[in-house]
Formats: sequence, C-alpha cells, structure tokens
Amino acid sequence: MSMKPGPPDTGAREESISVVYVDDYEELCELTAEGLEDASDRLAVETTTDPETVLDRVEEFDCVVADYAMPEMDGLDLLRRVRVTTEELPFILYTGQGNEDIASEAISLGATDYLAKTGGPERFIRLAHRVENVVDAGRASAQAKRARQRARATIERERGRLHALIEYSPTVTGILDGEGRFQFLSPSVEDVTGFSSHQLQGEIAFEYVHDEDRERAERAFGNILEEPGRSVTVEIRFREREGGWRHVEVHGTNHLENPDVEGVIFNAQDVTDRKRTQNELRRERTLAQRVFELAPCPLLLLGEEGRIRRVNERATEVFDADRSALQGHRPAESSVTFRDDRGDDIDAGDDLWAVVSHARRPVRDAECVATLPSGEYRLRVSAAPIREADERYVVVAVENADPLQSGDDTT
Repeated sequence: MSMKPGPPDTGAREESISVVYVDDYEELCELTAEGLEDASDRLAVETTTDPETVLDRVEEFDCVVADYAMPEMDGLDLLRRVRVTTEELPFILYTGQGNEDIASEAISLGATDYLAKTGGPERFIRLAHRVENVVDAGRASAQAKRARQRARATIERERGRLHALIEYSPTVTGILDGEGRFQFLSPSVEDVTGFSSHQLQGEIAFEYVHDEDRERAERAFGNILEEPGRSVTVEIRFREREGGWRHVEVHGTNHLENPDVEGVIFNAQDVTDRKRTQNELRRERTLAQRVFELAPCPLLLLGEEGRIRRVNERATEVFDADRSALQGHRPAESSVTFRDDRGDDIDAGDDLWAVVSHARRPVRDAECVATLPSGEYRLRVSAAPIREADERYVVVAVENADPLQSGDDTT
C-alpha cells in the first residue's frame, strides 16, 4: 500500500475528501491517484492493491473507488463486504470492463455509482467530479438526517414536558371545536368534576353548565369565535358527576385557524373554595352591617385620622344630624380629653382613634368631649380597634351623650 497525501487544508471553499482507490495494478493506482488530486484540490487519495486493508479501515474514508477485476477479491465482493459494515459510505465501481450486467449487479448491491475507465486524462476529471458529488450528497443527507434526529429529539422532549404539565397541572386544560364540543381534556378534569376525559370527549360543554350560567357561557364562547387569537375569561358552575356543582374560572383563546390545534384552547381553574370563602365573608359582612345598624346605642366607625366612616340610625337620632353630615366629619378636636372609668386622663390632646388604634386594645367607659355638626357633646364611650385588609378602623359605642351648652366646662 502507498499513500499520496492531498494538499494541505488552507481554508478551501469546501471540506476535503478522503478517497481510497483499490486496484491490483500498482501503476494504475499511482496514475489514478495523481489524476484525481490534479483534477481536484479537495481530494486526498490513498491507494492499495489489497482489498482486505480497506475492510479494516472503512471508517477512515469518505469514498471507496474500486476496480472490478481483481484476482483475490473483485470489486463486487468488496462492495458486498463494505455494505455489511456500512450502508452510507459512497462506493464507486471503476472498471475497464463495460458490462451492463456488472453495472446492474453493482447498483443492486448498493454501489453509489458505476464508471468505465474510458478516455484520456479527462476521465480523472470526470471521476473526481463524481467523487465530489456523491460525497457532498452523502454529507448533506447525513447532516439533514442529524438535523431531523435533533428536531425529533427536541419535539419528543417538548412533548414529554407538555404531557407532564398537562397531566399533573391542577388546572384543567382542554380544546373545544367550533361548536363547543370537547375535543381534548387533561386527566385533571376527573379530580375536579369526577368525569374522566374519555367520558366528556365529544360532549357539548354547555350541557354541563348550570342553567343560570349557560347563556353567559355561550355568549363568552361566541365572543371568542369572532376573531382568531381572541381570549375571554368567564366564571361558571360546572356539573359534578355526583350531581353537585363546581365553580370554575375558564380562560379560552381562539386557535381555530391554527392547523396544529383547530380549536379553542381553554384552561379551567377550580375556584369553588375561593367562592365559598367569598360567600362566607359576604354573609358575615352582611350580618355585621345588620348588627351595626340595629344596635340600640349610637355606633360610629372611625377611619384613618379619626374621621367618621359610618354611623348607624341611632347615632343620627342622638346627635340630631343626617348621615351625610356625620360621615366624613372628624369629631375629636385638640380640645378633646379622654378619661378612664376612674376619671383619670387617658391621653389628653389625642383623639379617640389615635388612642385606641395605637393602644391596639379596647377602651371602656372613657369620657371625652367631641365637636359634632350639631354641637358639642360630653360622651361616655367604649371603643375597640378592628382591621380589614390593609386598613385600620375604630368602632365606637356611645353609652351616654350629653349636649354641652355654651360656657359649660369641657375639662
């Protein structure tokens, strides 16, 4: 075996190509190697008269060019044995025996091409171009295959992530067609409603919506259908398998024109517990408002800076003033004093709201003088701090209210 190294890689336009030429005539090997390297500066040609050596080094070459008629192993036998190792390596049968049967068998065995040793020096140019073409085509095919494999792996990974998100998400994900039928539902729908995704698939979604919410749900769905990409959020009650109702907040987006979806994608979050809590708070607030309004003594609700936020009906009667006059008024001025049940000053000069809210504890049987729209009053009150959300209030129960006449002692 002899080796004829190709020209050094000095930034050629394209990648170099490693070629092994196999022929039982040493002179033809040398002549062909020189002809190929003269025809193309991309080719680095190695020659051998022993086909067995090729089989030991198949992975080192980009292309095999082999003569047909060789005594120990002809070109077709070499091709058969190369194809046992690899289906991808370009193999060109290069022979002086032009025979259609040989050409046909070579192609059937997986030869990349079949060329005859005819012509003068131009035959090397023809062979060099063919080697370049088959190798470049193979490389492009291999690169495209690797790109497809990477894309397929990425898709499978993303599918796996999406599957995990859909399967384990506490929210229900699904797709409705243009008529509102379930086309897809995530497994979490069973945790929320008791229905499996298979039971609901193909069903019209609105048939499971509470009668009082159905018109609103259909109207929201109609709004989504008006244009691609439109999103709408609606809160409805959805039937449970056992006959009850779950409050769900549904957010849907129109993807009917997306060929990968062809439907309305929605996410539905179970808000039953939140709704129940809101209703309980609403009932408690309503009850507190009724108790406040029906209390037999005047009640004042003081907000920041001690201004009256609310009064009950009894307060308007005792202080002879409309709600509109009392609400927003700041009853305690700088002359106001507060005394405890022993008659000792609590915090002279401070208003009731400041005393109670800063103390963060109830004050009982405190005496103070307050200026109201209808005049000045000596009051005996009990008060307590309350907090709602981020605001602080003081509720004041007036146990006794004596109007002060001009000249009365306010100390």
